[in-house]
Amino acid sequence: MDYESEYNSARNRYYNACSEITSCQNRINELQGQKQAKINTINELTVAITNHETAYDQMTAIVNSEDDLNTKYSDITTKLSTANDNYSAMIDSSDVTNKNLVESYDEEMSQTKQALDSILSDLNTAKSTLSAKIIELKNSKKAAENDLEEINRAIRSAQSNLSEWSRIKSNASYDMEFYRRKMQEVVYA
Repeated sequence: MDYESEYNSARNRYYNACSEITSCQNRINELQGQKQAKINTINELTVAITNHETAYDQMTAIVNSEDDLNTKYSDITTKLSTANDNYSAMIDSSDVTNKNLVESYDEEMSQTKQALDSILSDLNTAKSTLSAKIIELKNSKKAAENDLEEINRAIRSAQSNLSEWSRIKSNASYDMEFYRRKMQEVVYA
């Protein structure tokens, strides 16, 4: 048996395993960095989702008060009409020229109603935009979580490869020692 060639073969396996072990360790370190970055992204998305959901809830509360605002506007219109009737009754009993309060404030009331409707329309648009953004953020978070699971699988695979290469290195080391001793026995025999 050619102990020297067996020794060289074991040495080649040993150095190849050392190289692969370094490669696996580098891959694991790289994946650990990617994992941390992905965890940071998930955390940032979680905070963004929470913030957007809070804003959405607040926007919903404001938009849900639209009926209350319209009721108050209607109350103001009714009270203005009542005030106009009372004012007209007072003026009719005197020599002062009557002025219709409803007509006098009609433009302001109309502008107020338009402004109120515009604000509520803008709020509904913002609410829809927030809803779409929340869906987008949740989808991004789900994708990031899937990426994180893939990174974790890759880490487990690299660790498995590292264990296998460590086993190969250890076996090659034992083989090298065995064949080194056999070569010494031949020399001293």
